[in-house]
Amino acid sequence: MIRYLIKNNIKLMMRSATNTLLFIVTPIILIALLSSAFGDLMEKYEAKTDIKAGYKVDAGEPDRDTQFLIDILEKSAKEGGVILTEYSGADPEKTVREEELAGFIVFGENGEYTIYENGDRKYEAKALEYMLSSIEWRMVQTKKDLAKSSVPPEIHLKAEKAEFMEPISAIDYYGIIEVVYFGWCAIVCGAGIFTAEKKYHIGKKLKVSGLSEVSLYLAKFIPMLLVVSVSALITTGITIVLFGVHWGSPALSALIIVLSVAAATAFGLMFYCIFQNIVVTIIGVFAAVWVAGFWGGSFETYMFSSHPQLLKEISPIYHINRALTELSCMGHSNYVGNAVLCCMIIMVVCSVIAVIAGNIRRRMGE
Repeated sequence: MIRYLIKNNIKLMMRSATNTLLFIVTPIILIALLSSAFGDLMEKYEAKTDIKAGYKVDAGEPDRDTQFLIDILEKSAKEGGVILTEYSGADPEKTVREEELAGFIVFGENGEYTIYENGDRKYEAKALEYMLSSIEWRMVQTKKDLAKSSVPPEIHLKAEKAEFMEPISAIDYYGIIEVVYFGWCAIVCGAGIFTAEKKYHIGKKLKVSGLSEVSLYLAKFIPMLLVVSVSALITTGITIVLFGVHWGSPALSALIIVLSVAAATAFGLMFYCIFQNIVVTIIGVFAAVWVAGFWGGSFETYMFSSHPQLLKEISPIYHINRALTELSCMGHSNYVGNAVLCCMIIMVVCSVIAVIAGNIRRRMGE
């Protein structure tokens, strides 16, 4: 009996043009629009492989402190990929423009210096400024150490590579998270089932058929899960062909998408089993999903959003989005476990509430 219901409900959903429009066509349109709008914002910054800088000694021959600073700077520049060239007697501002340097250092007496920065290469100029500041700080510490000891300590500049998330393109980002967002509107896919039940009083007939409330619930849950999941996979395939969207770890990403749809289906069915009204259900689910999607980065990228981290963490869509996008750009994500756990908890809790609500209505004779 339950197999017949599942098969019949799948046919009802497949006949609906609304489902095709909502779960396949609309995501593709939104992916194209949002990726175009946010393309410049998420464009990868390509840094220069080498930073070009120049210097000169303003007082002719450098004194001891200045020469010491220059020696350390040249050594650090070589290790840090900075091309440092001496321009004796050159005009700093003119040389920066003509030679397209990031900056120009004019050394005075007693280790004093002035930096002329290129406004068009401000990030490279800041790197040069930071390098000099670090050396100067170490020189101050060295002088203090020399005052305490007769053996001069060797200066070492510690270099560390900070951990960071690899950049992701706008088309990859929105090509992933819009599939997730529309999957959370799964309840709309079952509108045909609920409408038919109301119109032909199928629900009342099924309740006297001897089927348990769990069986009746699964007869709706399984078809909705299958149809929406297949629609999401079709959308994914189309966006890969049309836009070249890159998914990392395809099998794991597909599992997360299916679990996300399962959680969304259970969430929507819980609303319907409580209110028994498809209009109220769709409004309630849409409101909750829109808020969760807004906090979770479905419209504004979660990397650049101004929402407090606590609000993002509350949204299950945030955990799913972050897991999938990090899998895409890095190949791994610490949020995979969070995403799977959130989906499993929502699916189980909402399913239990839906079945309990159905049993209560059956006992009340509704």
